[in-house]
Amino acid sequence: MSYRLRPAEPKDRPILSAWLKDPVVREAVEDETVSTARLAETLRHFESSDPFRNGSLCLVMERDARPVGMIHFAWINWVSRNAEVIVFIGPRELRGTMAGFKCLSLIGDVAFRVLNLHKIYAFVYGSNEGSLGVLRRLLKTEARLKRYQKNGRRYEDLFALGMLASEYERILERIKR
Repeated sequence: MSYRLRPAEPKDRPILSAWLKDPVVREAVEDETVSTARLAETLRHFESSDPFRNGSLCLVMERDARPVGMIHFAWINWVSRNAEVIVFIGPRELRGTMAGFKCLSLIGDVAFRVLNLHKIYAFVYGSNEGSLGVLRRLLKTEARLKRYQKNGRRYEDLFALGMLASEYERILERIKR
């Protein structure tokens, strides 16, 4: 299986739209940068993302030339050299598989070797156990905001996870051994 990343393009609109309408994905990523209420605007933003012009970069992950996920670097701060990462695997049958871990390694390559960032971070709701499990393989939990977000009739925790470029390089060295 070969994985690769490429910029989001207009031809990706149908599949990205379908993924973003999936209730599981929508609940996990819906915020001011990814809005299904303004889906057409969100998709145009992804397609026109330019890390140097508007501080974001949207990439589609392909497995054997088939789109299987999306990585969105949002709020890129060039002074502090950090960015928020929003990531999801689209096809339900690939969630919780090696595709998620491969996606994380590609995130590190782009963030630290291409964009030359110092740090990446992600915010994940406590109810999203699948994402927390995958992200915790590479990123460290830096904070837990207890009962932060109201979800239906209950409140849930929000986790902030992060990784430094130096930590990514150490992880790669361990994997190579």
